[in-house]
Amino acid sequence: MTGPVLITGATGGLGQATARAVAREGHPLLLVVRDLDRGEVLARTLREAAPGLAVSVRRADLADLSSVRALADGLIREDLLPRAVVCNAGLQVVDGIQRSPDGYELTMATNVLGHVALLAPILERMGPGSRVVTIGSETHRGGPRAFGFPAARWTDMATLLRPPPGTPAHPVAGRVRYSTSKLACIALAYGIDARWRGRGVRAVAFDPGLMPETGLARQYPPRPGQPYQQRGERRVGGPDRRGVPDSAADLAWQATAEEAEPLMGRYVSQRRARRSSVASYRSGLGAQIWDACLEAAGVEPTGA
Repeated sequence: MTGPVLITGATGGLGQATARAVAREGHPLLLVVRDLDRGEVLARTLREAAPGLAVSVRRADLADLSSVRALADGLIREDLLPRAVVCNAGLQVVDGIQRSPDGYELTMATNVLGHVALLAPILERMGPGSRVVTIGSETHRGGPRAFGFPAARWTDMATLLRPPPGTPAHPVAGRVRYSTSKLACIALAYGIDARWRGRGVRAVAFDPGLMPETGLARQYPPRPGQPYQQRGERRVGGPDRRGVPDSAADLAWQATAEEAEPLMGRYVSQRRARRSSVASYRSGLGAQIWDACLEAAGVEPTGA
């Protein structure tokens, strides 16, 4: 593979740790950030730790389609095409429905729509051996391994992007929107891999596990947040609890290592494939999400 590893949401949490892990392996980086000053500080730190490492920084807000469009146009114009795209930027909104600058529900706009709007113009220009990594989560399935999250509730992408009047705005509904966005991220990886692997471009959905250090419960109301508030985020246990550096190392490996190739097209936890929820394997779901996002973003359809 040639070109840099592009990481969205690169200045904090899992994104920053992944950038550091990729840099340690000597791969060039393209950091996509909302705060350009913070991005440049991180880039300098990475270059100091690995003299000679190529690190570029570009500003984009994944929730703002005009910002994403400007980023993609700039990358194409500069012929700065990535070898891998790590779709890391994401958020949770648990205190009511918020809207993106384009009027879409903010969770789905950031976690899914913005990444499709970025990928669509550049995927057909990415060469064989390139990869896309989306960020999934066990929250999408609900149940005991979902850290108290309710399971995803799929309707259709257009409705999820524009919730109709009367859609619940309470915190549980906010967590459902988050888990549903993670279902979409997983199905999207399956759809991208099916559509583009004939050109040698592969995709995978990565579950980073429970990472209390990222402050995932800081916006929760008291009851769902109690395990974190009472015990301290760094002490939360469970089979899927992971430190950010551990998850970042696995994510960097997934994006760059030749040994990860057999896992492409699948849902991966740590460095092993696992089954995602039954809903995520619905026939054509990933393609439906992709096409609905293209329509919402005003992007012309592309195909392999």
